[in-house]
Amino acid sequence: MNFYNIKISYKNLLKNKLVSSINISGLVIGITISLLVFAYVNKEKNMDQEIPEIENTYTLINNQDPDISSEMVRHVIKEIPEIEAITYVRHVWSTQNMLKRNNDNFTLDNLLISDSSFFRVFKFEAVYGNPEAALNSADKIVLTHSVAKKIFGNKNPIGEELLYNSTQLQNVIVEVGAVIKDLSHYCSWEFDAIISLETNKRISWFEELESLWGAQNYGAFVKIPSNINVDALNEKLSNISTQNVPEDYKEETHYEIQKFTRAYNELTGISILKHGNPRTLRVIQIIGLFILLLACINYINLVVAQKIKRLKNIGILKVVGGKKGKVIELLATESALVLFITSILVIVLSNFLLVGLNQITNSEFTLLEIFSGSNLIIFASLIAFTFLLTGIIPGLTLGRKKTTSLLKNTTNSHSKNHLRNALLIFQFSITIVLLCGILLINKQIDYMSELDPGFEKEQILYATTNPQIQKSCKAFNAEIKRIPEINDIVYASSQLGENGSNWGLTMINKGEEQEIGFANLYVSPNFFDFFGIDMVRGEQFDQFSEANSDWIFNSTAFKQFNIDKLEDATIRRNGKATKIIAEVEDFNHESLHSAIRPIAFRSCETSNFIYFKTNQSSVASTQRCIHSISKIWENISPNFPLEIKYLDASWEALYKKEKQFQRILNYATIISILISCLGLISLTYFIVETHTKEIGIRKTNGAKTFEIVKMLNTDLVKWVFIACIIACPIAWYSLHTWLSSFAYKTELSWWIFALAGIIAMGIALLTVSWQSWRAAKINPVESLRYE
Repeated sequence: MNFYNIKISYKNLLKNKLVSSINISGLVIGITISLLVFAYVNKEKNMDQEIPEIENTYTLINNQDPDISSEMVRHVIKEIPEIEAITYVRHVWSTQNMLKRNNDNFTLDNLLISDSSFFRVFKFEAVYGNPEAALNSADKIVLTHSVAKKIFGNKNPIGEELLYNSTQLQNVIVEVGAVIKDLSHYCSWEFDAIISLETNKRISWFEELESLWGAQNYGAFVKIPSNINVDALNEKLSNISTQNVPEDYKEETHYEIQKFTRAYNELTGISILKHGNPRTLRVIQIIGLFILLLACINYINLVVAQKIKRLKNIGILKVVGGKKGKVIELLATESALVLFITSILVIVLSNFLLVGLNQITNSEFTLLEIFSGSNLIIFASLIAFTFLLTGIIPGLTLGRKKTTSLLKNTTNSHSKNHLRNALLIFQFSITIVLLCGILLINKQIDYMSELDPGFEKEQILYATTNPQIQKSCKAFNAEIKRIPEINDIVYASSQLGENGSNWGLTMINKGEEQEIGFANLYVSPNFFDFFGIDMVRGEQFDQFSEANSDWIFNSTAFKQFNIDKLEDATIRRNGKATKIIAEVEDFNHESLHSAIRPIAFRSCETSNFIYFKTNQSSVASTQRCIHSISKIWENISPNFPLEIKYLDASWEALYKKEKQFQRILNYATIISILISCLGLISLTYFIVETHTKEIGIRKTNGAKTFEIVKMLNTDLVKWVFIACIIACPIAWYSLHTWLSSFAYKTELSWWIFALAGIIAMGIALLTVSWQSWRAAKINPVESLRYE
């Protein structure tokens, strides 16, 4: 590959600027997008692998449920001595958490609370201090490096004291026990800090809650020695002694451990972790592979077509003394030059698109990550393989051909047509599948947005409360109700749509005891009227319901627990029998990913969340309302800022993963269509080149422009139609599988497939018709003179 060959190759590129630009652009876009997709897929598949000793870390599950009580943890510790360490952890109960140093307040968006063993199980790298000993006593906190830097700058903060204020605890002095490195985006954990569990003993109700076997509020994780047989340990866990287990829970105690690395994709009930979707990930991985195949096949196809055009040039080269080696050298140099330019552009484009990738996937990729590991191997192999197919093999093939056959420009076009037609069908099959995916995902998201969750969510604002608001709730309520834009207010213990609580109690129904599990929600007596939830039977809470510990259950609970009459059933709690006073209509207290499950309501005067129903829908009136609430809030609660949110917007945010998938699929489809169009342009270009004389003869014999265009496009319509037939079953199966992850889903309508086929056909015809029309308009004299 000497300088002369490079110079000739460069001139050939400039001579065919349009074709060269199409060729390189398609390959660059395809390789870049596929590498970005593969980097994301690799990250999702290898979550948590960077945590030291993670291969010996497991999640504790009871009866197929990852929600564990602290009593269950103590039970396992006592009965299974083989376990090296066990920890239990959850988000703090407080809805607002702040650390204060001097006069500066720092809000913690994601604060966990855990026992002292957390950093013995998860060995995150320390920046300062010893994390393993940092939570051994009350009033200790471990910070991530970014939070520590925000509070203390570059100072070592070990032993420094901070004032901790939350909606559950106020004015607690906590000591910084350790600082750990910020969590990688390859980690399913997501927190700003962890506070010691012992600190919670200052809360009046905490000790009682901790002693309840059924208070399954934690995720529990265990570390076992590497020489322990996991199957044998699981066998021992399944046969664990239940002698000290409360009678009501003996039959429900079935422990097992699962690899922690499976939790990200499989144990989505663990709310303290981030989670992925393996089905969606498989789809994204396949899309990335298809885009790569489309780009490479298009490139190879167009290169081969261009080399066929140059057969006479190569023949002349051999006539003037060029040997087989010279032909190979020239074609290899051309291919190497194009692939070198392609490689540079791939790196540049990847760097440009990194910001978008990180925004879409909530990741922190760097350019080095994109071109490392398996991605680097794929990239290098791809360039080498493409060089072989477009440089070395054509050189060997054409170098062996006789000079006379090269000068006569004879090729076996029939077999090559089959290859190009198969490519076209393959391209548009992928495009149609992706178009079907876009149409269905949009339909599903619209369906979830429009589906009535069973409660009113429009024109409702909400905020988290705090001890000052709760203590002065009567005065606060009175002031709020004076605001002209406010119709009503109500309190609840959790946000609607995100109630992940799990309670287990004993119910006595028709004289028989049974253990029941349900979600629990403390609400103001006017809760059901506020949200428009109808009573099926019984009466709403009254002024005595809170003192009497009355219960209201939804219809699903009545069906699942086989309750026929209100008077037949009572709930036993703390040795006291309490009444079920009503049944309410079902509504979605969790997202539409989950079917409605049993939920119980208890009466309270105030709680963690306050909802405001407004009577105005304009932006200006809503802002006036928020401003009025803020003034009242600041007078009563100056230490805890008002964080107002819109209930309908929060409900929409529950489907963030689906919208993320929608965006990825939208971009992938656009890219797939673009690459397919580039392939069509190259295919049409070749067809027109090979039919130039035929077009001239037809026009000489009186053929009209429309007839020429029709002749050139007829096969295209046929191949796209075949692509529709192939793509529709694949799309139906894939989308049917994706829909199965939703408890509430739209129909997989026939028009989705028909519309996708029509769009694909329209794109194909628009792409080739201009070039066909241009060829049909050429003067027949020029066509007949074409060499």
